Amino acid sequence: MMRIPIGDTFETWVQWLRETLGAFFDLISAVLNFAISFLERFFLLEHSAVYPSLMFGAFTGVVLFFLLRARMGRVSVIALAAGGGLAVLSVEIWRYTALEATLPTEEAQEIAADLTAFANLLQERAPDDYSAALRAIEGLPPDAAAAVSADINRAERLLTRLRGGRFDRASGILEDVLDAGREAGWGEAEAAPLEDVVSRYRALAVIDEGRRVASRFDRFDEPRLRINALNERTYRRLTEMMEAAGVLVEDDDEAASLLGNLQETFLTLNPTRLSTYPAVAMLLFLSAVAWVLAGWRMAVFSVIGLSLVLTMGLWVATMETLALVLSATLFALFVGIPVGVLAAQSNAVENGVKPVLDFMQTMPAFVYLIPAVLFFGLGKVPGAMATVIFAMPPAVRLTNLGIRGVPKEVVEAAWAFGATRWQLLLKAQLPIALPTILAGVNQTIMLALSMVVIGGMIGAGGLGEIVLSGITQMQIGLGFESGLAVVILAIYLDRVTQALASIRKKR
Repeated sequence: MMRIPIGDTFETWVQWLRETLGAFFDLISAVLNFAISFLERFFLLEHSAVYPSLMFGAFTGVVLFFLLRARMGRVSVIALAAGGGLAVLSVEIWRYTALEATLPTEEAQEIAADLTAFANLLQERAPDDYSAALRAIEGLPPDAAAAVSADINRAERLLTRLRGGRFDRASGILEDVLDAGREAGWGEAEAAPLEDVVSRYRALAVIDEGRRVASRFDRFDEPRLRINALNERTYRRLTEMMEAAGVLVEDDDEAASLLGNLQETFLTLNPTRLSTYPAVAMLLFLSAVAWVLAGWRMAVFSVIGLSLVLTMGLWVATMETLALVLSATLFALFVGIPVGVLAAQSNAVENGVKPVLDFMQTMPAFVYLIPAVLFFGLGKVPGAMATVIFAMPPAVRLTNLGIRGVPKEVVEAAWAFGATRWQLLLKAQLPIALPTILAGVNQTIMLALSMVVIGGMIGAGGLGEIVLSGITQMQIGLGFESGLAVVILAIYLDRVTQALASIRKKR
């Protein structure tokens, strides 16, 4: 049987296009990447750029205006909306200033000196060995010791071999014995001696950890962001140790004062400082948008649903998906609506466009990933490009349908009053067809969301990548959580865009 090389021909054609129109595809890639990054930074309220804060303050004022305009006079509403927007902007400026504050080398060296001084003060109070821990173990009641004899023998061997000064390691060894004892039914009387030693060793652990961190600060040869000075694990360990060390220095005013200064300084070095603020602020903002457009019930759903997304630890991925969906939707509408208008104005264009749209809508979604990867590689841009093509047909079809559905009487009246073709389109046909066009926008967004999830296969990121990880790694819980986040986002976008069409119809 003769084989027609359709696939080979298509591959050759694609390669020729890529070589011939490489600059054009690079331009599209740059524009799409800019749009995606722009929206991501806004939804995540990135503090590394200024415009997310400015946009957030401005949009907050607009949302407040629409929320309050039915309850107050126009002047009062404008004043309150402007005041609310400025208040949010002021908070954003403070957050930006706090998170972009630098740690000068001189201050880093002062912190290192204070940490070293505090570690030396504690060293004077530290024992030379772990005899106190061994005595506490030997002093356990025979019944209690017998219940966890294996853990006690292991602890004694480790403590005997452990070098002096490793109080963090020693406290961890004793905590293992305590955990085993509690599981065996130890009460407060049995656990108390070991708990006292553990708390003391945990406090003395500041000696080693403090000196290690001090040496790191000493090596700072140039200013750096405060929130990047320490990683989260080191910050958490050291601050917990310093809090425990407070018991050891209560009788020493100099050491207590030094510890207090260190604790105040380390509050500004917290690498997770204000990390929950962007998510909570954007959650409230999106819920307020839902209230303005779709009513208080949708606002309640938004608060509950988006809070669930936040508590599942999927907030960043959800906002990345939202940015990708909106970027792809904007580009799909930018192309689709003008094509729909042309199709409505010309039967020849409509007849030419219909087969293409039929082909686009019957093509399996995964197939769109092939040319996207060939032209744009892997990442968010090819995922967005595949989404643009996949989600475009509803925008074209419903724009065409809406304009063709404008009553003939309206068109004839416009012509009778001397309207030009552009005036007819802009002042008569588009306003009347707008509810149908907005229905097309709704369907475009829904298709974009479904395609963005599939785009996780080519590195588009967001929830799609997490869903794919849950499938490939058989992590059922992770897959269910990410799927639930997709459903919440889909309901939010669907109801809000449907509400836009309903508002237009009521008018």
